[in-house]
Amino acid sequence: MINASCKKASRRRILDDSITSGAGSRAGYMGEEALAAYLDATIVDEKGYDLVKDGRTIEVKTKRRTVRPRGSYEVSIAATSSHQSPDLYAFVSLQFAHSRLVDGITLYTDLLAVWLLGYKTPIDFYRDSRLWEPGDIDLTNQFRATVRMFNLPIHMLENEYDFAAVR
Repeated sequence: MINASCKKASRRRILDDSITSGAGSRAGYMGEEALAAYLDATIVDEKGYDLVKDGRTIEVKTKRRTVRPRGSYEVSIAATSSHQSPDLYAFVSLQFAHSRLVDGITLYTDLLAVWLLGYKTPIDFYRDSRLWEPGDIDLTNQFRATVRMFNLPIHMLENEYDFAAVR
């Protein structure tokens, strides 16, 4: 999965709606690979979603971190991603042993764990989330928003989703 995500990231351009300006592309593809394997879903990598499971479309949102995710931590979707049209968002965290800042970019090494944090339908996500403006600072971890984005605490995600349920 790591090799596939690195190869894919090297072939792709930086996404216009990337919160990290492309620095997290490998992580994003790793999140897709891991979730596809876990759910036995198909990676389709369409503009509006990444996976298909039982006819449902899933957009995977991945964050990198060096600590185990907590319920008070937040998941994010860039405001520029509002064009995406999945049936469901899935939120994943990659936990690494180390990170370091190099030329203004945080590099993460030694993957320890992949965490499926939960799911949210687009309607529920945008209803429950909070809009952050560039420059807003998360006082819990000093993260400074670089783009307009919607944030939601992990504890507000759904732990399960019935993919076979009729719409």
